[in-house]
Amino acid sequence: MFNKRSLRFLAIVPVLILTLLLLGLSPKPAAQAEFGDRITVSGGQFMAGGQRIWINGANTPWNNWNDFGGSYNASWWDSHFQQLHDNGVNATRVWITCSGEVGINISEAGYVSGATDKHWQDLDSFFQIAQDRQIYIMATLISFDHFKDTYSTYTRWRNMIQSNNNIDSYVTNYVIPFVNRYESNPYLWSIDLINEPDWVYENAEVGQLPWDYLQEYWARSARAIHENSPVLVTVGMGMPKYNSSCPNGCEGNVIADSVLRAKVNDPDVYIDFYSSHYYPWQDPYFGGIPFYKSPAEYYGADPGKPCMIGETPGTGSTDHTLTEDYENAYLNGWQGVMPWTSNGVDSNGGFDQLVPATNAFLSKHPELVFPGGDYPTLTPTRTPTTGPSPTPTQTPGGAVCSPVNATISAPFSHNGTGTFCWQSNNLGAYVNSWNLAKLTINGVDFTNTYVSSSSYPAQINGYWYVSYISNVAWGHFEAAGTGGPTSTPVVATNTPVVSTPTRTNTPVVVTATPTLTNTPVMLTATPTSGGGACSPVDATITAPFTQNGAGTFCWQSNNLGAYVNSWNLASLTINGVDYTNTYVPVGSLPAKIGGYWYIAYTGNYPWSHFEAK
Repeated sequence: MFNKRSLRFLAIVPVLILTLLLLGLSPKPAAQAEFGDRITVSGGQFMAGGQRIWINGANTPWNNWNDFGGSYNASWWDSHFQQLHDNGVNATRVWITCSGEVGINISEAGYVSGATDKHWQDLDSFFQIAQDRQIYIMATLISFDHFKDTYSTYTRWRNMIQSNNNIDSYVTNYVIPFVNRYESNPYLWSIDLINEPDWVYENAEVGQLPWDYLQEYWARSARAIHENSPVLVTVGMGMPKYNSSCPNGCEGNVIADSVLRAKVNDPDVYIDFYSSHYYPWQDPYFGGIPFYKSPAEYYGADPGKPCMIGETPGTGSTDHTLTEDYENAYLNGWQGVMPWTSNGVDSNGGFDQLVPATNAFLSKHPELVFPGGDYPTLTPTRTPTTGPSPTPTQTPGGAVCSPVNATISAPFSHNGTGTFCWQSNNLGAYVNSWNLAKLTINGVDFTNTYVSSSSYPAQINGYWYVSYISNVAWGHFEAAGTGGPTSTPVVATNTPVVSTPTRTNTPVVVTATPTLTNTPVMLTATPTSGGGACSPVDATITAPFTQNGAGTFCWQSNNLGAYVNSWNLASLTINGVDYTNTYVPVGSLPAKIGGYWYIAYTGNYPWSHFEAK
């Protein structure tokens, strides 16, 4: 095919010949390569200017949902990217559009005519900031959210993806202008064609569309990007189930080159590297935890391309720290890790959890993070250690709190405001807390401290009594069954704006494949037996409020915000009405009783969840 790239090559041949003659036919030595050269693929690895680069990365998906063409804040991106670079981050993944409601001009029929002027102006600023602050960008063009029935333009995007003519309109009028506009900036290193298309295929609220439609989009977009630019192409698969032939529940690779070329037969139709996502719910399925095995072991066969993890919790994989995840991923042949997120858009972690890992990897492998030098001065961060524990301080008022709200057992975690007293005969290998006003165990002060089991005070009549006081929604306590501490934030930063959607990646436990349980589903309320108000009341809560973990609680509230939501609970009732694992606008809740709603929560798992926002 005689394309734009061919013309460009022919045009520069005379210049290359003259340059080589002037240099005595001596190419630039690899040792002179500088960080900032375009990232390419060679021998199953990423290269920058002739030297290997490892993606010591992150996800910064949005600052304000639908930033570009919407509420874009250049100062925030500039400051945050400088912080990332100063802490060893060399790349991040950013959602160019989050739900498709802002920035892209798309008709009701699904025809894309281009983008708004503000969308391009914001992106011009953004990519200049990325270049100035030396942060490579994986640009995620769209997400499963575009097709989700909670967003106002979802039918337009479903119409787009189900028509080859409409796909071509998106490619011709948006994808090609996008790469032509920014291809000269080497910090646009890759394009992720869609975030987690798995849910578009699997979930009713996202369309349950056949793979054929998505594959047409990927094939046509990949061809256009490769014909018009040197930018690499990937697809951010939500799990390896549809990205491999692993023996435990995988169903083949829907983005394989051969599959895509069956849609569009062209040598420019291919994916440059794989970047599937990992979350702990996947542990029993598919390939397990990826960082501690090779890509070939994880996927069930040699993938034949560079492989990296495009999303993973910023708090680390099951029973491992994020620092361990990074180092073991490198040792096992992965080409990078990009945790979710650098700016704390949800409960999966933020800047304080990320940077101990990126700094540790930079310290060990500076030449892989910033090839050719230009290493930043490391910013000191507070990294939790496993001991020794601080000298305990006895609090006044005795050792046993009362009244006891619940009996708990590790693994257990609790987030949010409130005052609680729990008893336990099993706190596991350690307890940890942050952002609390007070935490005592049998009267000993362990507020915002990691404590190993060897440092627990003696039990009283066979129990530890845990007194928890938090004045903020991001207060946290955990008692873990095994492993070491999670990265512990000193203060809560980048707290999500209430109106910003959160991504839970939380499956229903009984199924091998998760459903997106944070999707609003309007169910008919069912009164439960036994009256309206639960008792005894453990605490008075107010939105924003979040509870995670196993346990049985009764709360009262006169302010539940705009909505309540829950998942993986055994039961949730409000004034006796059953809303278990359901999104409910506050306007649909039953009438208050004596000025309050009474919320009865029963969760059997550490990943049980309730929120009022």
